[in-house]
Amino acid sequence: MKVIIFSFLMLFISGALSSQTTKEIELKRITLSNGWSITPIGSKLQLGDLPLNIAVSHSKKLLAVTNNGQSDQSIQLIDAVNNKTLDSIVIAKSWFGLTFSADDKQLFASGGNDNRILIYNIDNIA
Repeated sequence: MKVIIFSFLMLFISGALSSQTTKEIELKRITLSNGWSITPIGSKLQLGDLPLNIAVSHSKKLLAVTNNGQSDQSIQLIDAVNNKTLDSIVIAKSWFGLTFSADDKQLFASGGNDNRILIYNIDNIA
C-alpha cells in the first residue's frame, strides 16, 4: 500500500514540475480562422508550401520533407538533432514518394507524374 501511495505521489510531483503555466500556454496559443485555437508544443521549423511527406533517415539524424504547394516545389534536408535546415533544392515536380537509402547517403524522391525517381547524394553531413 505504501508503494502505491508513494508511486502516485511521485507521479503527481513529476507532472507538476514539468507542466506549463497558464501564461506560457497563452503566449503560444494560435487562433484559427474558424475561431478555434491550438497550443503547439515543442519547437518549430519553417517549412515550404504544403509539406506533403517526411522521411526519417535510418540514423534518425536527418529528415527530408517534400513541399508540394503552388509555389516552388522543393525538398528540404533537415538536421533532426539540431532542428535546422541543412539544404533545400527546388525540383520541377514532386509527389508523395520519399525515402533514404539504407546507408543514408542518398535520398530517393518521386519525380511527379514523369514516371521517374530522382536520386540525390547526401554529402558533407557530420
